[in-house]
Amino acid sequence: MEFLAAIGSWISEHESMLSGAAAIIVLFGVLISGLNFLLRRLANSRKRAEADLEVKHDKKISLADLSAPAPYPINHAQSDGLRIAYAQFGQGSHNILIAPGIISHLNIMSNLPPFRETAAALASFANIVTFDKRGQGLSDPSLTVPSLTERVHDIEAVLDAAGMDKVILYGVSEGGPMCVKFALDHPERVQGLILVGTTARWLQGADFPSGIQERALDAMVPAWGTAKLRRIFFPSIPPETMSDETYKSFEQLVATRSSVKQLVEFMKETDVRELLPQLRCPTLVIHFAGDMAIPVRLGRAMADAIPNAEFLELPGTDHADLSSSPAGIERIKQFTESLQI
Repeated sequence: MEFLAAIGSWISEHESMLSGAAAIIVLFGVLISGLNFLLRRLANSRKRAEADLEVKHDKKISLADLSAPAPYPINHAQSDGLRIAYAQFGQGSHNILIAPGIISHLNIMSNLPPFRETAAALASFANIVTFDKRGQGLSDPSLTVPSLTERVHDIEAVLDAAGMDKVILYGVSEGGPMCVKFALDHPERVQGLILVGTTARWLQGADFPSGIQERALDAMVPAWGTAKLRRIFFPSIPPETMSDETYKSFEQLVATRSSVKQLVEFMKETDVRELLPQLRCPTLVIHFAGDMAIPVRLGRAMADAIPNAEFLELPGTDHADLSSSPAGIERIKQFTESLQI
């Protein structure tokens, strides 16, 4: 009994301390409970995201899906007597013009997952305008492959028709050099420059040993329409999502081999290396480390030649599919928001 009395007396004397300890224990329990709840929420969110991704890739892409009308209105600008098809979508305080790569078709590209999802991600924080180059897609045909100067005319015509005075240029692959030239010809209209999976020059030469061998460029022509190029241009679209037969039809629909041959010859002649040191606008160069269409060394060389350019190397083998790289999209958003309107 004396022992129990002693315990009671000690508890009475240390009541405040015990109350504090009990409060800490309760608080610790609440924190642990909250942490467990948060971890469960994160795990469930990840599972839902993975399930959504599986559903996205499980959906088979057909030629009918690709050839469906674009989900946004198609307008036309006048450039050197030709109609240049363009589209506007998105919302934000900044304007971004997307200059397409070697082949463009507003209807088809708007239904092709890599382009559709990349454009949608950009449109979540910016006003987007993109177009079909003259001679391609929904733009008027051209008897010859346009020059770089004519490509610049098309960008200017689209911006005028879209009512955009100042813009961030987003050049993808073959669209990179035309954006570089536009930025120098019209510096007052360019807030910034984003170059994705592109190069200042394609063809290897004595003064450009890091370029692509001529036979590799020429090989594009006979390979066009055979599905051999899909793993180079669209490694993020597995055969389970788009069959080789559908991919063959896709290439045959957007361009003939003769037009691809003309484009390859144009690419061999393209060289804007001398223009790069003259650029004064903020520039972000993005390249996937395993890009099999344009090796990352060419993107890095481009960034090195542009004053104060930032180079972002992303993991992966994609050519320009930023929908597979949230880090790439986030950096573009940060770059865009850092520019004065």
